[in-house]
Amino acid sequence: MVTLRVVEFWPQTGLANARWAEGADEDAFLRSARGISELYSEGIREAGVEVRHSQLRLHCFDHEPGRVEVEVTVFTDPAEGYEMAGVSLPDGVATLSAPARAALALDVLHAAALRMAEARGWSSAAFEAARAHVVAQGMRYRWTGPGKTAPGRRHVARPVGAIADDGKGRIVVEIRRVADGTLIGASAELEMDGTQSAFRWAAGTLRWRDRQTVQIKRYQEWHTITVEDIPALTVRGEGSGSGSSIRVLGGYTDRTVPQSYMTALDLLTDELREPRWTSWWSAAHEEVLEIWFDLIAERPAGVTARRSGNKLRVRVDRPLAEILAAPDPIALALEDINAMLAATRKRAGLGPHPEMPDLSQITAVTEQQLRRHAVTARRMQALLDQLADRLPAWLVTSLRGDLSQGKTGEAVSVLRVQLEHLGVDTTDAERAEFDALATHQG
Repeated sequence: MVTLRVVEFWPQTGLANARWAEGADEDAFLRSARGISELYSEGIREAGVEVRHSQLRLHCFDHEPGRVEVEVTVFTDPAEGYEMAGVSLPDGVATLSAPARAALALDVLHAAALRMAEARGWSSAAFEAARAHVVAQGMRYRWTGPGKTAPGRRHVARPVGAIADDGKGRIVVEIRRVADGTLIGASAELEMDGTQSAFRWAAGTLRWRDRQTVQIKRYQEWHTITVEDIPALTVRGEGSGSGSSIRVLGGYTDRTVPQSYMTALDLLTDELREPRWTSWWSAAHEEVLEIWFDLIAERPAGVTARRSGNKLRVRVDRPLAEILAAPDPIALALEDINAMLAATRKRAGLGPHPEMPDLSQITAVTEQQLRRHAVTARRMQALLDQLADRLPAWLVTSLRGDLSQGKTGEAVSVLRVQLEHLGVDTTDAERAEFDALATHQG
């Protein structure tokens, strides 16, 4: 079965320092139409329209001085290779602003597609949906490639591309921390052909040379990006509240870690913030106990404890495969906490520590927390469904992805920012529900 996959203006791309068409108006129009074509094609592929040829190709006729309106000619007689339409442009298209020229390109492309759909008996609804997709994406084609993790799994690099009004593509390599997704670096913009295939080809060349160096190939030239070292951060308190403290600082994790393990771990580490634990730790020679977790460890499970100045740094290593294979992730979280406390006590030379909840207690509290979380996630999903037709499609997809991964708090935070940024109209009931969800997450 052949489906319609490409609706675009031709030539698809051209040289950076030469016209794509002989006339200035046609050249400017084709460049503005490049990103619109990619978005429209992206939208129409979702519909699976069965056709004879997989492409509908449009081209500009030679310029006719004095023309005052656009004319689109759709060639409805059967053709070989691809469906075809031609466009005659009026004077002055090159003087339009970039947004106006992009809007004109969408109008022309959509009109030609609808006329061809009428001639071929295709569903017009599929093309209306493709046009809506272009508008929902802000009339700007953006593409994000797959990430590649550095040796040691501290950083991940991913290519992010966009097509500008000049028809050329720009790709940037972003560097983020694996632990929390923070953007810590980016390459300079690299210019390339403004096509998805060009972005995908470049993404296929992305490679880490070592823990600090990543490379990507643009045309036949390699570009190198070096991860910058961020200075270490130490926070100390002054005044009556300073002194012994226990700090749970997180660490390396993965979205596939079972929610039951993470919830139990959070509840158990929350216990360490109680005054009785600080009192126990105050007998240690070191002032600060820092606790880290590596839940994607590439070393055997275990606990390490090292002194550094006035701190004792304790790290729990647990390979992800062992967490995923555990018959009881809650019991494993309790085992890891108890192992951490035993190592801490031994290294610091301390006496018995306060009691942690036993397995039955932590299981009951964890399961209660998971049930509450599930209820909140369902309410958030229902609210998102209500708002979906007022939000950009990319935002809805992103939020649903967060909810599917259990990131309810992140979804609420992102939605709060975007509702204000986009100026979305909401009802009193929707605002009340959102405020209730935000308060619950807070």
